[in-house]
Amino acid sequence: MSRVSVPCHVKGTVALQVGDVRTSQGRPGVLVIDVTFPSVAPFELQEIMFKNYYTAFLTIRVRQHTSTHTPAKWVTCLRDYCLMPDPHSEEGAQEYVSLFKHQMLCDMGKVLELRLILRQPSPLWLSFTVEELQIYQQGPKSPSMTFPKWLSHPVPCEQPAPLLEVDGCYDLNLLSYT
Repeated sequence: MSRVSVPCHVKGTVALQVGDVRTSQGRPGVLVIDVTFPSVAPFELQEIMFKNYYTAFLTIRVRQHTSTHTPAKWVTCLRDYCLMPDPHSEEGAQEYVSLFKHQMLCDMGKVLELRLILRQPSPLWLSFTVEELQIYQQGPKSPSMTFPKWLSHPVPCEQPAPLLEVDGCYDLNLLSYT
């Protein structure tokens, strides 16, 4: 199955403040990144790829086209996906991640917009995000090809002739073993 990159516009991150905004104790623990697809009709999302940069947990919401008479609605399709097993250590902090439509909690058809909600609960990492974001949809199906019958239905393998045992020796026609 082929895949095709979907042109997208990644809007700037919006930090949701945790703690007191007026003191140094306050820091962003949640970032929101909106992704729009201005030149694409609603599409079926196949894969999301990105490089993690110290994000511990990821939630993805998708805005889907429903019908011409009702407004598009936001649906959570991935909730608190763990990108770093321990937010206080570096494991998983800079890994490439691929998320496929079968991992999502909802149907990924008729996508209009994505919202990535990034969380980093550890005070050790002052900045976190996702980089190199790429969105893919299913490409055109490859044309079906017909193969000759001999390729489609191979002949069963021939069975080797049984070995003849004579006085504890096996005759292999080329070599004898005693």
